[in-house]
Order: sequence, then structure tokens, then C-alpha cells
Amino acid sequence: MTVALITAVFTFVALFEVPKMLRKGLWRELLVFGFLLISGFTLSVLLALDIPVPSPAKGIRSLVNPILRLLGIHTHYS
Repeated sequence: MTVALITAVFTFVALFEVPKMLRKGLWRELLVFGFLLISGFTLSVLLALDIPVPSPAKGIRSLVNPILRLLGIHTHYS
């Protein structure tokens, strides 16, 4: 039931927004909108099905820590 509701809401949003973007020729915005909509839909369904979704914090930390070390900033996460 929950997945059906999520699907209905995301479909409604897409049907409301996409035609306007197509008429105005907003191709880059449509691409970003589509990516964010599909990402949000996927995460919503995974959470609704109680599938564990990993936190992006570790990945962000592994990208940011080398930059911070180069700048001389040390964190307790290093």
C-alpha cells in the first residue's frame, strides 16, 4: 500500500512538472529534475520496504578529509 502511494505521488509530480519543462525547452533542468525524482523515488521505496540505506556520511568524509589535511585542518574523523 505504501509503495503504491509513493508511486502515485511521484507520478503526479512528474505529470505536473515535465510537460511545462518540455514546452519551455528546459532540457538541462529536465535532466536534473529526472535524476532527482528517480533518486528520491528509489530512496523512498527502499525506506518504505524497510531496506537499510547506507548513510552517505562515510563517503563524504573520505572525500573531504584529504582536502582538509592539505589545508592543515585536522578533524577527529581522520
